[in-house]
Amino acid sequence: MNHYDPRCFPYYSVPVQAYPHYSPYYTTGTRQTPFYYHYYQPIYGQRPFQEVNPQLFMTSAKYMQSLMKDASVLLERMADSKEFAKQLMTNAQESKQKLVEDQIKQTGIGNIPVVSYTPDGLKLVFSKDLDSINCCNLTLTVRWM
Repeated sequence: MNHYDPRCFPYYSVPVQAYPHYSPYYTTGTRQTPFYYHYYQPIYGQRPFQEVNPQLFMTSAKYMQSLMKDASVLLERMADSKEFAKQLMTNAQESKQKLVEDQIKQTGIGNIPVVSYTPDGLKLVFSKDLDSINCCNLTLTVRWM
């Protein structure tokens, strides 16, 4: 019998690794052999990025500023006027969509949001289209419960 046979010795003469792929070497029989990882090498020059044109990005940022100003005006009104907030909540809870939209329009904002509500709160989605492209959205969720 070979003296490396595990039946001959109570302990292995070569260390046994539970997870050989975690080690830079793994054991095969009595010798250790290097374990190589096969990494995918990136191929440069095959798929170039498109030329950067920041015009739409800049225009979208400008429209987003106006959306944020209108949202800020509406939130100020909700935060400062108890009567406005109470009336808005009451109309929303009673599912009076037209009254909610009219009340929001009365604040004087230029971008009127799409309004939806649940028993927990109000969701306002301000959006702006640029040449039939939806360039920017601002979603506000205001809870009252």
